[in-house]
Amino acid sequence: MNKNNPEEKEHGYFTSSILRLFQFKKKKNEKAAENNLKHEKPKVECNSERKDLSSKLEITDVSPQVTARNVLSTQTPPQGVDFSPQSIVSPIEVSNRKLKYKSLSQIESTSNQNIESRKYSNKSKQLEFLHQHVSADNIIVSRSSKFTNSRGRPLSINNSPDLNSSSSADSLAKQTLLAAKVLHLMPVPKERNYLQGRVAHALLGASELDKALPNRDIHIYVGTWNMNGQEPPKELSSLFQPESLSYLPDMVVIGTQESYPEREDWEVSIQMTLGHSFVMLESKTLGTLHLAVYVRRHLIWFCSEPEEAEHSVRAGSAFRTKGAVAIGFTLFGSSFLFVTSHLTAHEERVKERIDDVRRIAKSLDLPKELPCKHRHKDVTQNYDYVFWCGDLNFRVTQPRDDVIQWYKEQTFPLPATMPMALDCQLTKSLSEGSVFKGFEEGPVTFPPTFKYDPGTCHFDTSHKQRTPSYTDRILFKTRQRPPGSPIGGEIHCLHYSSVPSICSSDHKPVWGLYKCSIRPGTDAVPLNAGQFKRDIYLEAMKRRATLYTGEEEEDKCSIQ
Repeated sequence: MNKNNPEEKEHGYFTSSILRLFQFKKKKNEKAAENNLKHEKPKVECNSERKDLSSKLEITDVSPQVTARNVLSTQTPPQGVDFSPQSIVSPIEVSNRKLKYKSLSQIESTSNQNIESRKYSNKSKQLEFLHQHVSADNIIVSRSSKFTNSRGRPLSINNSPDLNSSSSADSLAKQTLLAAKVLHLMPVPKERNYLQGRVAHALLGASELDKALPNRDIHIYVGTWNMNGQEPPKELSSLFQPESLSYLPDMVVIGTQESYPEREDWEVSIQMTLGHSFVMLESKTLGTLHLAVYVRRHLIWFCSEPEEAEHSVRAGSAFRTKGAVAIGFTLFGSSFLFVTSHLTAHEERVKERIDDVRRIAKSLDLPKELPCKHRHKDVTQNYDYVFWCGDLNFRVTQPRDDVIQWYKEQTFPLPATMPMALDCQLTKSLSEGSVFKGFEEGPVTFPPTFKYDPGTCHFDTSHKQRTPSYTDRILFKTRQRPPGSPIGGEIHCLHYSSVPSICSSDHKPVWGLYKCSIRPGTDAVPLNAGQFKRDIYLEAMKRRATLYTGEEEEDKCSIQ
């Protein structure tokens, strides 16, 4: 490899070339070392060194030994005793032998060190060659160079398969390269993963939560209404902005049964009533069931992508009037599930209604993309907060005349601490735990919501003579957490009432205001990225402008 070649300087050395160079030089130096050892004959050299040492020892140290032998030889030995020089071993001779063997071992170790030093000198020559030929200026790693393994991950000095499988000489060269920082790989962009965002300053972290919701809680309006297929009134302030509310909530959820057929017109009417500070996050329809979720504009950035599900309890029916629809999503680190349902009718079919609830809870396939540590078959156990509203069709079992008489004697709203005086099927089932296990309900202080003559506030005067009942209900549930958990996930019911002034249907709307605590989250969820139903918002703002000015404004959305 010629280092003066301009073509090689232009393109540089790649990692594979460097490794081949290391292996080639290693084999060459090992062969050279073997040839040197053969010509030098280190064993003969050691024997000659031993002879030189023995001669030195005989000249210096052995002289007292010879003198002692001469002294002994001048005396007459006794009979039967051999005093020849071969049979006599003096203490001086023993010490000289030990010294001789010690010196010989030192010579052998010295010769071995010389051999090892030759090996290390060869390695030093390799390293010197690297510093001369493989410098930082010569190695050029362009963006087009692909240092990747079989899985497509970038290779480094540490995870190169060739370097890991090399010998000690290669590892020494590898350490030298690493220490000298010769090979500079281009940085690889980080892939977005679930570990990113798990910090306090993430989009859904504690810092942003404190800015958006300083008290770390939100107020949620939940409403339910069986519309009887009728057009809603033009003025909906009494439903979404009742007098008992001194401020607008952070979230508005409305579920309807036997809904008005013009669903888009109904959604626009709600948007007009709420104003420009709200946007519609999501809506879901199944037959005559409809569910819509509106949130404040500044909160849509902290919501996950909403997920939907549906279930019909009458799968074979062409008109799906009974069943449920659901919408689930997260706000910061808290997950929400909203369900509206229309259950089996008639007073005597309590068991069928209970079966409907169980089938709906097991059939709603949620969550779909949201992370869930422990997924349960019961969908209501997969979320922090669950609100279930709708025409549940549970009836009052007392005679009609007794209920009407009781109604005339009461002053509404009733005291919140007063237990329900009527025998309600749902209240009894909740206390027994046979249905809606874990759910709660606010105090029922309003009059029965079914059945009225449409357009009036009078109970049913038709030939059916239905008993007044609380068929329209709102239930809520929180995820069970271990004792001592920092976020208890409690729901506080602040208001729970009906709207008697709306008379277009044979049912009265029911609404509730709830306070929920919000915890920080992570960016490990599919974010909604500020998306909402812009066409609904645009049409509602146009109608509001026409309502107040009488002129149509430009067809342009004010939210970017």
